[in-house]
Amino acid sequence: MIPKYARIKVPYTSPASIVTQRKTQLLRVKEEIKFLYTLLYKAHLHAAQEWGSCWNLIQDHILNSVNTKFADVYRTLNRKLSQLTHGPTDTINSKQKFFQRVTNLTNINFTKDETSMLNKGLKYNLAHKHNNWIQNLSLEAECAITLLPHDEQEYMRHCVAKQIDKIYTQLPTYRTYTP
Repeated sequence: MIPKYARIKVPYTSPASIVTQRKTQLLRVKEEIKFLYTLLYKAHLHAAQEWGSCWNLIQDHILNSVNTKFADVYRTLNRKLSQLTHGPTDTINSKQKFFQRVTNLTNINFTKDETSMLNKGLKYNLAHKHNNWIQNLSLEAECAITLLPHDEQEYMRHCVAKQIDKIYTQLPTYRTYTP
């Protein structure tokens, strides 16, 4: 496992370049470890010089506390690993009942194709919009408006016209349709 800072990108993907790339990444990680080890060694020597004979007691205390923390970490990791390898101990004997995704509460009967499309869920992406989708939208809105009472139709036509004009002005110029 190579950390992100040590990854080196090579433009060619030949077998030789892949081997070279792997070796350079490993070399960088090894050099980083050596550098950090030398810093740690220098800090150890400086602390030993600063604290003198007390340094051995301090070092033993540090090592004991670090070892107990590592033991706790490894204990939890081993417990998790054993739980994963042994698998679940309890088995479910009852069969689960799954409900249909779509429940038709209307008096409209859907075809199998319509039901299968509805079963795909709310985030299902329909096909891309055709060139004349704004005209189709206006025609569908007009069909829906004709089902309204006569005194509300003109108001709804005005609202729909404003919304369609707003949609039309927000379209990028390369996607607009001109008849």
